[in-house]
Amino acid sequence: MLVLVPFVIVLVRTAALYQDREAIFEALVGSDQTIYADQLYETGLVTIDGKEFGDLRLKGYRILDADGHIINPVDATSLLISSAVPREIPSWLLRDPSLIWTVGIVLLAWCTISVWLGLFVPFISSVTIGVCSWYGFRFAGFPGLAVVVVGICALGYSYHLLLQGFRFLYRSPRPVYAIARGVLLEATRTKMALAFLSLLLVILPVIPIMLDAESPLRHQVQTMLSRSLGTTFAIAAFLTVFLGCATVAFEMRDRQIWQVLTKPVSRLGYLFGKWLGIVSLNFVILIIAGLSVFLYLQYLRTAPVSEGLEGEFDRFAVEDEVLTARVESLPVFETLSNEQISARVEELIEADTEVRDEAHLQIQLRQKLRGEVQDQFLAQQRSIPAMAEGQPYARTYTFVNLHDARSAGDTITFSYRFYIGAVDDLETYKAGFEFNGDYNTRYPVTYVPGMTHVSVIPSKYINEDGELKVTIFNLFEPDAQHQYRGTLSFDKDGIQLLYKVGNFESNFFRAILLLLIKLGFLAALAIAASTFLSFPVACLVTFTVFASASMSPYLSQSLAYYFPPSTADLDVGGVALYIQWAFEHLVHAIATAMVFCLDAFGSQRPTDQLVNGMLITWGSVLNSFVKIGIIWSGGVLLIGTFILRKRQLAIYSGKG
Repeated sequence: MLVLVPFVIVLVRTAALYQDREAIFEALVGSDQTIYADQLYETGLVTIDGKEFGDLRLKGYRILDADGHIINPVDATSLLISSAVPREIPSWLLRDPSLIWTVGIVLLAWCTISVWLGLFVPFISSVTIGVCSWYGFRFAGFPGLAVVVVGICALGYSYHLLLQGFRFLYRSPRPVYAIARGVLLEATRTKMALAFLSLLLVILPVIPIMLDAESPLRHQVQTMLSRSLGTTFAIAAFLTVFLGCATVAFEMRDRQIWQVLTKPVSRLGYLFGKWLGIVSLNFVILIIAGLSVFLYLQYLRTAPVSEGLEGEFDRFAVEDEVLTARVESLPVFETLSNEQISARVEELIEADTEVRDEAHLQIQLRQKLRGEVQDQFLAQQRSIPAMAEGQPYARTYTFVNLHDARSAGDTITFSYRFYIGAVDDLETYKAGFEFNGDYNTRYPVTYVPGMTHVSVIPSKYINEDGELKVTIFNLFEPDAQHQYRGTLSFDKDGIQLLYKVGNFESNFFRAILLLLIKLGFLAALAIAASTFLSFPVACLVTFTVFASASMSPYLSQSLAYYFPPSTADLDVGGVALYIQWAFEHLVHAIATAMVFCLDAFGSQRPTDQLVNGMLITWGSVLNSFVKIGIIWSGGVLLIGTFILRKRQLAIYSGKG
């Protein structure tokens, strides 16, 4: 119970802060918002229900637009409530009562399970070492080393605790659970597994102290997410492959497998038990890594930033662009109909004297030209000519289905990445935006070609039909020598709207599930490969398939632009051409099959989505679970079972 006492205190304080936050928000959006806005502008402080909120640094800060409406009540509320956060309590714990409940329950369960499993002495030892290291290294002037040692103690004990918990759950005498328990025991005894686990437990606490404290807070958060989850998945993947291949291949090599299979356990049960043990180990790794990353991110949310409003806006960027769950909306472009494309293709073929009379060349050429014609038509819509005689050119783009963004009431991020032809990419150029044809919303921007820029716009710009029209002006006017240059262009995803539809916590949980599903397939692949291959060959095959699956999205893009030669191009007497034709078609067939089978694995990149603050839907998790977790993993294990049944294990096992 003593563990929960500090969390009860924090919970009470958080509840009071939430009431104050609600009161501030209601005041800012109420009928007296002008009065509070004037108070904030003149003094930097506002008085609500007898309580004073704000900071002198906010003096001169405007929260109303030209029409007298509040620009962003959510951000303004966060600015005002920040002064009420007590210094003696970590501010990251005061963000959400559910976070405090979660931390308190996890810590209570941590202590309870430690006592239940007889690990109270190791628990006290870890706490003692951590506390002594914290104060000792900080007193000696090494605060970074203090964080590392405490992190290693916490992660190491958490790993030991969860592993013992799974071993307790698998204490059933049933063969599958007994085999899974044996795999977990093997993971704690073999030097190979211990090496990877030790590497992970050391690297994770080191990553936070390697962040550049001078960089913007949002960059620190993105770097922390990318490095931590990327390192965790890489180490877990290597451990999965080596342990999955070793646990079966070595039992065959050492003549132990027959002793297991002569007992009442099927071949499928044997492989499934191995798979269950490795997946449980990966679950433990992802849980401790996920908790470590998640808790440190909560601290980073409230880490010191640069002074002034620039620092506060940097903190808001973390909440609005990284630690969130957003969806993107692309503009609607016109497309050519099949009849228009066919007519244009015929014109191109008739204009080319070399191919218009070659029927065997036209079949493949038509397919290629159809895609090029449509792409060129879309590219024209994404191009805006340069200014001429002081008059800018402009194009209007329409975004639809934005009802959720309008109803949420939060700000919307307009992201753009422009290119400008035949000019120095290191220079800056000007463009302009206008929304819904309203001249009052027009404003200029400065951009660097090839770099992504963002602008924040209010959701009230979206009309009742869920549409937003954005007009882009090209404000660059080339000199007389380059009057035909300076066209502004962008890629198909070069402009997009991003708006919040969920929270980071649930998004982070779904990302961990996707990583576990991918590791589960890797474990099944390693186990199946080791049923008929030696350990090094099985590892090589597994890593090859893993690399191919990870690169399948890039391979899919390459296949869209690759056309092997047709049979009409072959010369009867050219043997070399026949060999080349057969080789290219074989490579194309293999690559196509790989993309068809493995594209679902490579297309799931939860870490990238988290870093960019993009939503990971439950639909994508369920789709991956069915495809990768059930169909692929189950199919691979069934193949391994079939191979294991056909092998004469008695030849490789026993003494005879």
